Amino acid sequence: MKSVKNIAILFLFVPLLVIVSCDDGLVEVNENPNGVESSVVDPNLLISSVMTGLATSMTTRSYSGDTGAASQFIQKDSWSNNRYDWETGTIWNKNYELLRTNKVAYERAVELGLPFHEGVTLILKSMLFGNLTDYYGDIPYSQALNGSGGLEGERPAYDTQETVYRGIIADLETASSLLGGSSYQGVIEKQDLFYGGDASKWQKLANSLALRYYMRLSEKLPAFAQGGVTSTLAKPLISEIDDELVLSYIGGIDSQSWPSSGQFGSASDFYRVKPCTTLTDKLKELEDPRIAVWFAPVAVPTKVVPAAEVPGGVDMVEEDGIRYINEESLDANDYAIYAQATYASDLQAGKKLIDTSSVYVGLPVAVSAVDPYEYNLNSEGSRGGTNSYVSRMNEVFNQKDDGGNLLKARLFSYAELSFLKAEAALRGWGSDAEGNYLEGIKASLEVWGVGDTYSDYVMNAGVAYAGTLEQVLEQKWIANMFNGDEAYMDWRRTGLPDLSAGPFAREDVMPLRFIYPDDEINNNSANNSAAAASLEETPYSSTDPNDSPYARPWIVQGVSTPW
Repeated sequence: MKSVKNIAILFLFVPLLVIVSCDDGLVEVNENPNGVESSVVDPNLLISSVMTGLATSMTTRSYSGDTGAASQFIQKDSWSNNRYDWETGTIWNKNYELLRTNKVAYERAVELGLPFHEGVTLILKSMLFGNLTDYYGDIPYSQALNGSGGLEGERPAYDTQETVYRGIIADLETASSLLGGSSYQGVIEKQDLFYGGDASKWQKLANSLALRYYMRLSEKLPAFAQGGVTSTLAKPLISEIDDELVLSYIGGIDSQSWPSSGQFGSASDFYRVKPCTTLTDKLKELEDPRIAVWFAPVAVPTKVVPAAEVPGGVDMVEEDGIRYINEESLDANDYAIYAQATYASDLQAGKKLIDTSSVYVGLPVAVSAVDPYEYNLNSEGSRGGTNSYVSRMNEVFNQKDDGGNLLKARLFSYAELSFLKAEAALRGWGSDAEGNYLEGIKASLEVWGVGDTYSDYVMNAGVAYAGTLEQVLEQKWIANMFNGDEAYMDWRRTGLPDLSAGPFAREDVMPLRFIYPDDEINNNSANNSAAAASLEETPYSSTDPNDSPYARPWIVQGVSTPW
């Protein structure tokens, strides 16, 4: 018999999250399935470790990793050049490890006649394979978890991206049927870290995920997507904030705390994550109250003033917590004041940028060919050090925990569901675009603690409903803060919002995918080569082998987006 491997490491950290929709508070899971034979293991124990792994890896990517930067929510200012020089990402090995655990849980659920667990594991399988095909394209799918691929000595073949997406949707629809009952056996509520054993919420999630993936295919297979969206909108969906797929970080040790918090390692882990100007500029333009929740005011604001107003009559000086720069010194020093429309050309002309934002100063995307720790004339100028002239993330993200209030892995929100429905209505596939658009905004404001600003906010210029897809996806992008996966996939699908790669990016456009990991290329070379050959070369991928971040996977072949 095969034994369950790699569970101990995952399972040690099961207590790291709490069920946000239940009253029980801290989840305690005391049993460790390490070494337990797969033929006798309780599937309740296995699904907990899959849930925590899925949630924490997404948050890490989205807060301080590839997808947070790609979605232009954040930028790193040290040990990261933000040039979109993507390699393999961090998804492949982690997701396949979780999928192997999840498969054992599924097989045990089928063997024991536990439809609740069978449905839950199909949903988890869909989310994990969804990540993989989203970022890589063709992947091992139907044979991926069979050990040798079905025959001794063989490696698993790759399925086409279309096959994987259709399989994901089929599994979600099966899961929805399995979870439509009123009574289930063998459910241990505290082991269900997402919904505490509530099958109705799992069914809503299955249908909502199907809606997400049908919409993922809106540009590539519009007729298929339309039919799926129309039918799915008639099913039970996430309908309130309490239905969201979120888990709270409880702190205590590093693995249980918000990523890059700096509480258990180097303080620079926290300092290095900076807000991106793409987001801060938009939030300031819209007078968006979420800016104060996510980001801290800059420690030392910069003012460019006439020489007579500079204390001491020098070109640059700090006094009373403000840095003053003589405007007459700008040209002589090749300084330029940051502006969204001109910053890239200024940098390419050799200028050094000065950001005179009085409250929130972001870090522009791909602002430097090397680490951008010197941005905004940072005199400290050391890797991993602080920069008093660029805003940090709000201090809440540097805490061990915040009582389960804001520090949550946000895998699927009610706001996202509302914006999906608004988009469907704009495409003629649903109804009430305006109502769903406003509901999405309201939900996002409420979960970030600024719900009392809703009435005023939705009257602001640029926020008041205008009936455009651009506006709906812009608000969805903002609401998906800390879910960089979905924000990036929306951009790749639609080209919205209009994200620039930045002046020092590797290419003039943003990448479209991760490249396959070296282990897969070396150990499953024949199948991997066939998958790579299915990618479509672009003007930006010609300097790479066909497995390029700038090659088009199936889902963006033959479509005009995102570039």
